[in-house]
Amino acid sequence: MLEHHEFVRSAEQVSSDLGKAMQCSPSDLAAARQGILPISCFQPLLRKVLRPLIKSAVLILAPFLVAAFAGSSHTIVGGFTAVFTTLGSLPDFAEEHGWFRTILYVKAILGSVGFGVYCATKIPMDVVVDMLGKRVRIAEGRVTTREEDKKVRGKRDEVTFYYFHLKERSFPVSRKAFQAIDDGGSYRIYYLPRSQTLVAIEPTVLAREAEEKELQSRAAQAAPDTI
Repeated sequence: MLEHHEFVRSAEQVSSDLGKAMQCSPSDLAAARQGILPISCFQPLLRKVLRPLIKSAVLILAPFLVAAFAGSSHTIVGGFTAVFTTLGSLPDFAEEHGWFRTILYVKAILGSVGFGVYCATKIPMDVVVDMLGKRVRIAEGRVTTREEDKKVRGKRDEVTFYYFHLKERSFPVSRKAFQAIDDGGSYRIYYLPRSQTLVAIEPTVLAREAEEKELQSRAAQAAPDTI
């Protein structure tokens, strides 16, 4: 936003500041202008997918891993066998260990697996589809900014969230990106079609200049073929 800066920045400086804030290089912008998801964007997107996926896998497999190392097989297959064998003969297990321990055992298994399944529902499948599609959509217009304080579970104080708005669309962004943009300017944004994740942004004037240079370059390359 303009008030964050003591001088009026050029479009090139704004683009550079936004690129640094969003870790988007000139080559990434070039790919986005072609409607292609930049390679550098895959790593942060993959983190969004892997976090709930790994948590889900650990919780679902935990009872079987514990059973595997507690038994004599020390293999995950042995763990599965031990757990399902026990669940299939609960009266025998209860007779040996008591119903109190049996109930705790079953609740621990169901609780861990159940919470793991719940975490699996948090895997952003729209992001997965966007990554597989490798395409971005393009929109252009005046971008405004907004910050909002919200209560977050596990946090004592409110947390500030930052947003870019373009027409009816709203994109959450980092504080660095929020500070890098000139509020109210004309920008071209590149975003993922399903998850609506902002991939890149640049001043409209620079996007159009880049397109004009690309057209001129293609025309120059095609000229010798027409002679």
